[in-house]
Amino acid sequence: MPDPRIAPTARNIPLSVQIAEQLRSQITSGHWELGQKIPGEHQLVEMTGASRNTVREAIRGLVHAGLLEARPGDGTYVCASSELEIALQRRAAAENVLEIFEAREALELYAARLAAERALPEDIDRMTRALDGRDAEPDVAKSVEYDLDFHLEMFAASGNQLITDIYRSLDRSDTMSIPQGKSDKETRQLFIGPWTDDDPHRQLLAAIRDRDPDGAAAAVVRLMDHSRSLFLQNMPK
Repeated sequence: MPDPRIAPTARNIPLSVQIAEQLRSQITSGHWELGQKIPGEHQLVEMTGASRNTVREAIRGLVHAGLLEARPGDGTYVCASSELEIALQRRAAAENVLEIFEAREALELYAARLAAERALPEDIDRMTRALDGRDAEPDVAKSVEYDLDFHLEMFAASGNQLITDIYRSLDRSDTMSIPQGKSDKETRQLFIGPWTDDDPHRQLLAAIRDRDPDGAAAAVVRLMDHSRSLFLQNMPK
């Protein structure tokens, strides 16, 4: 982990605020990932050169902001990647789920075009691994996770961090929760689709690999048409 020791030029800012900013940067940069347990208090004191009370105050601030979650007897965990994610999740929680779904559609269509223009070989490799993992995984819940990973990797390949963060926030909303009482077949149909040789996920991957924005957009439209139909059927009455 980079040493977040405070620079002398920031002396007019309270030390706890400076420490909080340094810790926040570990989260927003992805150095501390979502769900990861952060270093313990003693280690943070050593890393920052600040007092134990100052470190505690900084952590409390990030817990209050919603970036960290303190679990008594266990430690402190990253629960959001940015304040933007927190705000979007709160906003989405107050919205009609159909509006959330429509927003996801719009973002995915645009990101697919960008990915076809900007994807690096390693981006395509990660997308391929996600689809291969999805198809090889017998457990439906894990297969769905692979499918969601594929979409997130496609957004990452777009090269636009802001729309990636927005999508990730919506991706974690209730619209992507596996409904209760659904069979494995119904769950797979809802999240992944009925396709075998004509899977638009594979068509999307191929279009991105071939630098074909129109082909990528066409594949997303196929995916979204299917998802929208099933989503509307499964919306709570």
